[in-house]
Amino acid sequence: AMKDIGYIRVSTEEQATQGVSLDAQKAKLEAYAGLYDIELVDIVIDAGQSAKSIERPGLQKALGMLDSGEVEAMVIVKLDRLTRSVKDLDWLLENFFADKFSLMS
Repeated sequence: AMKDIGYIRVSTEEQATQGVSLDAQKAKLEAYAGLYDIELVDIVIDAGQSAKSIERPGLQKALGMLDSGEVEAMVIVKLDRLTRSVKDLDWLLENFFADKFSLMS
């Protein structure tokens, strides 16, 4: 099984009532992992964090786990949970997901 880090995020209380709650995201990641024989080493959470910047504690922890070789890939529910910035997405793809690690959603 591939070792992955799950990443989930919500920015506001409003999102908790619109189907992107932390519990809903966690359940989706666990179901995805079971379906594709993925070992979720951990699910890192950024609660109450905006996607405007990638300087979020949970995301930085997840990226560090990729860099250290603890995990081979990151699993997210939706791309907007990772970032809402095209510039940040470009940076993440170039530095992590272009050829070193996998990003699954």
